[in-house]
Amino acid sequence: MIPKAIVALSAISLLANPVRGSPIALQHQPQIPLVADKKGQSSDAVIQDTRPSSGKHNVVALDSSKKKLHGRFIHISDIHPDPWYVTKGRLSTQCHRKKPKREKEKGGYWGTAQSEDCDSPMPLVNLVMEWLEKEWADKVDFVIWTGDSARHDNDHLLPRSPDEIYELNRQTVARMDAIFVPRGVPVVPTMGNNDLYPHNIMFHGPNKVTNEYLSIWKNHIPFPSYQVFHRGAYFSREIIPNHLAAISLNTIYFYDSNKAVDGCPPHTEDPGTLQLDWLEVQLDMFRSRKMQVWIMGHVPPTMGNYYQDCYLAYAKLALRFQDTIVGHLFGHMNVDYFFWIDAHELHHPPSNRTDPPSGHLPSNSDNELVSAKGKPRYSLAETLLHDFRSLPPAKKQPKGSEQDRIHLDDYAIVNVGPSVVPAFQPSIRVFTYNVTQFGELPEPGDGDDDGDDDDDDGDDDDDDEDLIDEFSPNEVFTDEEWYAHYDEELTAPPPPDGGKKKKGSKRHHGHDHRRPPGKIDCTRRKNRDKDECVFKKPRYASKFSPSRMNTLWSPLGYTQFYLPDLDTSNVTSPPTFEVEYMTYPVDQLAGEEDWPVPRHLLPPSIRNLTKSSLAKRVRSDDDPDDEFTPYEMNDLTIPSWIKLARKMGQKKKLFGKFKSFMYMGGEEP
Repeated sequence: MIPKAIVALSAISLLANPVRGSPIALQHQPQIPLVADKKGQSSDAVIQDTRPSSGKHNVVALDSSKKKLHGRFIHISDIHPDPWYVTKGRLSTQCHRKKPKREKEKGGYWGTAQSEDCDSPMPLVNLVMEWLEKEWADKVDFVIWTGDSARHDNDHLLPRSPDEIYELNRQTVARMDAIFVPRGVPVVPTMGNNDLYPHNIMFHGPNKVTNEYLSIWKNHIPFPSYQVFHRGAYFSREIIPNHLAAISLNTIYFYDSNKAVDGCPPHTEDPGTLQLDWLEVQLDMFRSRKMQVWIMGHVPPTMGNYYQDCYLAYAKLALRFQDTIVGHLFGHMNVDYFFWIDAHELHHPPSNRTDPPSGHLPSNSDNELVSAKGKPRYSLAETLLHDFRSLPPAKKQPKGSEQDRIHLDDYAIVNVGPSVVPAFQPSIRVFTYNVTQFGELPEPGDGDDDGDDDDDDGDDDDDDEDLIDEFSPNEVFTDEEWYAHYDEELTAPPPPDGGKKKKGSKRHHGHDHRRPPGKIDCTRRKNRDKDECVFKKPRYASKFSPSRMNTLWSPLGYTQFYLPDLDTSNVTSPPTFEVEYMTYPVDQLAGEEDWPVPRHLLPPSIRNLTKSSLAKRVRSDDDPDDEFTPYEMNDLTIPSWIKLARKMGQKKKLFGKFKSFMYMGGEEP
């Protein structure tokens, strides 16, 4: 039986889309509230088009190959619209019913920040869409949308149905279409684990799921990709024709919570294996055309998330095509962080991931929190801190040294974007990327390219020299201080007020470099070229590629926008997006230009800066703008990320800021 709210949703949606599967033609819809019934369904249970009714607004795609590039794109993830959300509903009912007396147990009109109990009310979804249209629709080149556009299935009294999931996705896509498609801005969606019924479970296609989403995403899937999409709900799209593409993966086929697949065993018809084979063909094809690629998906690629064979195969492709993949963008986690894939984990993969890593951390708990039942739980922040501190040395090691310095050929950076659903604070990320030479270079060729002219063998990593940094003594973790900090975080007693002890996660997302007995150590210089430490297929890496050096198509930075005043806002005083932080150096933000961030969106402490005032002052960590620009990255290439990771592994204050940004000021769940 379809819930009443969804029946009403469907009726309203059909006004905007008379024929499912046809190009959506939205016109102005009146504000049609749903009347709350006895169960208390939401009266704002529709994603609305609130623009003035100035005639029809047909969704017709412009030719993106002819438009001017802005050098910006949006990453948005995990919207989780909930048409059943009730303002002031009890958190323990997922904000669906039973209005409590205690204020802290009530869900707010715009949502409930720092809570994983409730999803996004429709007013919040509409607010986000209106902000995207007002501030960014005419300022970005494409949109990366990494899944989960239906509510969680966490209320047993109000179970989801496939029709509800498809209808919520259909509405959300229709709203995004109305904003971006008429402007010729490509939107690239992907499948989330909650876009399925039951959640996490997806069988091989063709099936009902692939048919429905082909209909829902029809404006965004190129016709030549229809057949492969029917098979597995993944596709590729050229977002800047002949230059830049996005590959939208269906990570549910890799996710170890999907018990309908076999986990990517090689040389089989498993849907994960078939997708990886397809991905290799796509990367090889785009590389032969001298194009760059963003890879995107919902569930991030870690050993803690993926079946082992899926992770190993994906990681090898990420490193083999490092010169073609400009970056990796994912969602799902609801937190903001980055990590890397490295080659050393691939040579000797653990045979059983349920056996936690041990013997390579200073604490005998290995960032492990033991629950009441004795099962291991892991702190994501502490896992990342360990990985940051475990990077190989940046400098060349003396002759005769067994330890090798870092080789950037062996790394691929993965960015995990925060969510719109207010698990912490609703957030959206706006990237900039290098387009300065676009139009000045010859068109990429269509012929094959073996890469011999551009590839380097990793023995002359000049860009590694930029990874060396000096730290002031009072900002550096000594080993003793770090161990104390590490153990204190893990063994702290429960709060005296009876609050909950940090749970951590049952998934371990860090690297595992354990080596089975009798196997050689591939991190050692003398072993680097031995058969056991070399990939079986060709690797393509170049320090001159956009992922390694700031050049055409390289990512330059991003601004994280969030809604910090969600709990204090009401119907008449809506929350407003603010800058949480930016990756750019502050001197790139000073002046009169609207680049990289439009000036009216900058915090006042930065908006009022001038180039001349910056030139006269001595930079310090106490500057007011340091709150928003702590990283000061010149770009988002692999060397820049590794340099930042090394800094955060050593500087207490910087890692503290990173951890605060991860959870938007909240606590690790």
